Amino acid sequence: MSAAPSADFPEALQAFQRGDLARARELAEKAVERDSSPAWQHMLGLIHCRLGNPAEGVRHLQAAAEAEPANTGFQVMLARALVDSGRAREVLAMPEPPPITSPATMALWQVRGEAGEAAGDRAAASICWGRIATASPTDWRALANLGNALAAQGRWVDAAEALSESSRLNPSEPAVRTAASAALIEAGRAYQGQLRFDEAEQAYRRAYELDPADPATVHLLGVALERTNRLDALAKLVAEATAAGVAGERLNYLRALIARREGDLESAHALLLASDPKDEPLRWHALHAKIADALGNSAEAFDAAVAMNQAAVEQAVGSSGREEWNRKAASYRADLHDLARLITREWSSTVPRLEDLVPRRLTFLLGFPRSGTTLLDTFLMGHPEVEVLEEKQLVGRAADVIGGSIGLPDASMKLLRKARKTYFDALAEHVADDFAGLVVDKFPLDMAAAPVIEALFPRSPLIFAQRHPCDVVLSGFMQPIGVVNFSSIEDAADYYDAMMSIWTAARQALDLNVHTVVYEEMVRDPEAVLRPLVKFLGLDWDDRILDHRRTAKERGTIATPTYDQVTEPISTRPSGRWKRYAKQMEPALPVLLPWAERLGYSD
Repeated sequence: MSAAPSADFPEALQAFQRGDLARARELAEKAVERDSSPAWQHMLGLIHCRLGNPAEGVRHLQAAAEAEPANTGFQVMLARALVDSGRAREVLAMPEPPPITSPATMALWQVRGEAGEAAGDRAAASICWGRIATASPTDWRALANLGNALAAQGRWVDAAEALSESSRLNPSEPAVRTAASAALIEAGRAYQGQLRFDEAEQAYRRAYELDPADPATVHLLGVALERTNRLDALAKLVAEATAAGVAGERLNYLRALIARREGDLESAHALLLASDPKDEPLRWHALHAKIADALGNSAEAFDAAVAMNQAAVEQAVGSSGREEWNRKAASYRADLHDLARLITREWSSTVPRLEDLVPRRLTFLLGFPRSGTTLLDTFLMGHPEVEVLEEKQLVGRAADVIGGSIGLPDASMKLLRKARKTYFDALAEHVADDFAGLVVDKFPLDMAAAPVIEALFPRSPLIFAQRHPCDVVLSGFMQPIGVVNFSSIEDAADYYDAMMSIWTAARQALDLNVHTVVYEEMVRDPEAVLRPLVKFLGLDWDDRILDHRRTAKERGTIATPTYDQVTEPISTRPSGRWKRYAKQMEPALPVLLPWAERLGYSD
């Protein structure tokens, strides 16, 4: 049991409280020499800290805390002194405080959170502020600290929730409101990266509510509204932003989006050119390419697409990383060409196949990007017995288990079953177990994994979407579908050549169960193309399949670049579009035209 402080302790305490640190120190030092009680050690430690000597202060505070480990006040002040003296990590090395049941235990967690921030350990800090916010849900400061710690870790969605709640509790604090808005914007971008466009729009909407006059927030919310085909809401937003004082030139991009969707291409063109591409060059050049193409300005549209793809690479790796990026892309395409050469009849005879029944009705929708797969899957969605799984890369997860197509000859039946279980476990995340209809697994580039599909799901029906090679490569090059292998028209053509080489080799060597849908025929006479497909899939015909515009509106957000096209009437205009770009496509034509001839296109 520690000794009680001597009778002159009250005098020292009063001197300390009135700022007479010299007198307080004199009394405390004499007392420590005399009896060294924890109270005097604590007092002397506080005095040294107040005098600007935290290292000496820590020594005395530590002595007090060790003498009375149950004294929460001593523990708190020691931790604060350690933080102030640059020894925050020592606080984090201490045992976690007990659950928060009192102001004293709350203080222990607070100083531990401050230590986490001082040490740069944002994960530790977020744990502390999270405990405090849970114990005291109306503590706006704790929520703000939690949000900032989460933001420092890049956990934008969680940060946005904490900061938004903090701002709601204390709307008069501008720093919290600004931080909440920034976190919501980053959360929206994170959602966009996951193709969760509705959630992105909601995050931007909340940021807009915090600051309706911020041009950057208005821009991002507007883009999200257009991306989810909310055109009336977009027009309303532009009107509100104008009334709130947002400068006209900051809204011209959004006005261009509206004008284009309304069919006023000349106005869209003028408005876009009156906006600044520097904020979001990838989106700006992508829109420029679309508008110029629709106006028939082929050279301008192609130049805009070149700039768009350059911006995409720079956004991904920076200008200094372009050379390395292109090298890796070329190496990847070379690997694809090697795989195509590997797939022969002799090789296919070494590929094992699972023989037990597949527990679900499955088909795989394959094809090179921009071959009409989104329009086709929208038609199929109209059938009541069909559920389309859009671009979830489930085959890729299963293929990883066996090392891809190259690993198939060495794969045991046990490994194949493990791979198929991986597929169905992933499928269960998206399709209910009691769904008895046909699942359409649409991941077009799984065409390169055709051997894996055949090994895991032998004789499963495969739908192959075909389009003129020149049109499909041009369309991919002029859409922001992803920068890998599309940084130049030559790279895009080489990528098409590699993917089609794998597909045709696999189709011939493995006798795949394929039904081909030709895009040009589908847009010319949808019913004539879809009836044989529906029969191939083992379904009864249903007229609702043909109402693709209704289905597109009901399906919610469309994750592919054609989100703004599938709700429109079917048009045959895109067919043969490449001829307007024949000059720009000259470097790619020696690769693409032989494929066109092989696929039965007369030109």
